[in-house]
Amino acid sequence: MRTFFLTNILVKFKTVICSLAVLAILALVGVPLHPTKTESKNLQATSGGTGSYEASDAAPALIPQKPPLDFDGDNKTDYTVVRNMSGTLNWYIQRSMLGFFAQAFGSIGDELVPGDYDGDNKADIAVWRAGTPSTFYIFRSMTSTLQVVAFGSLNDNPKITQDYDGDGKTDPAVTRVVGGNIVFYIQRSLLGFTSVTFGNSATDLGIRGDFDGDGKADVAVYRTDTGSPANTFFVLRSSNGGIQASTFGIYSNDWIVPADFDGDGKTDYAVLRNRVGGAVATWYWLQSSDGAFRSLNFGTSGDEPVPGDYDGDGKTDQAVWRLGASTFFVNRSMLGFTSLIFGTPNDFVPAFTLQAR
Repeated sequence: MRTFFLTNILVKFKTVICSLAVLAILALVGVPLHPTKTESKNLQATSGGTGSYEASDAAPALIPQKPPLDFDGDNKTDYTVVRNMSGTLNWYIQRSMLGFFAQAFGSIGDELVPGDYDGDNKADIAVWRAGTPSTFYIFRSMTSTLQVVAFGSLNDNPKITQDYDGDGKTDPAVTRVVGGNIVFYIQRSLLGFTSVTFGNSATDLGIRGDFDGDGKADVAVYRTDTGSPANTFFVLRSSNGGIQASTFGIYSNDWIVPADFDGDGKTDYAVLRNRVGGAVATWYWLQSSDGAFRSLNFGTSGDEPVPGDYDGDGKTDQAVWRLGASTFFVNRSMLGFTSLIFGTPNDFVPAFTLQAR
């Protein structure tokens, strides 16, 4: 078991000065899980330190990232909304290849956690229901059958559920507050249970992404403006166990939306600035392929970011959902601008609720 103290090691930061904003996340509290197999790594990311540490940088072979919310397996993100109908969640999906699909699945209060849990390259409709124990309910696209996985406890957060072992299957996962730290609990479909302590519960938010491009999700947090160093991404690379960090954004102004905008298989540090005032929303991201800083005005204040690969070219597209108009606006990297009126103003949008912080 290795322990890294982010306050006691000198971290090499890429500092990009931008003003940026994020969604406040749920507090994570819970009781112990009951796994059958345990592997634990402890990495304390405590508030108050400076700098960033990077282990040896042998570059892994890059693996294209799966687009989020691809329900028909054509490598394109599908427009998706979820509507509460008398306490039942109704999923409405406009699939890019197979057309419209609707499915009643879940109850009001469930967290939306779609992913490819059965490894057929199609996203599965899924929810996480808090309880004792908490439970993942998964509608498997391969067999159209229900899968039930008891995992987590009442106040955990399941929004970091991803493929952590690189077998093409989404792994049930939660974050939890334990003794002032954030602990990632992960039930890997190939390698079994693991837990990783990484982050400070008072200042950090668990985030999603494969930042080193090895086809495995990395344990990662974003440290908000109340921590030190403030407004900083911290990533534990699955490829070599090294820690990388980058100060990027301002928590009070931006949505935190890391994604692969340059198509190199690595998640890029990214934010959307439109949380506080102003008519125009601006996307800022740092390309992992060449280190270039990029920005794009797309959207207006109040829009919800819904990034995804809507044209299937392997690059994340800037996209927003406008509540009042019930409309998706997408800046496709290959095919240009498009929009789609889909849903109603009171719908939940999984591309936003799952990805944005």
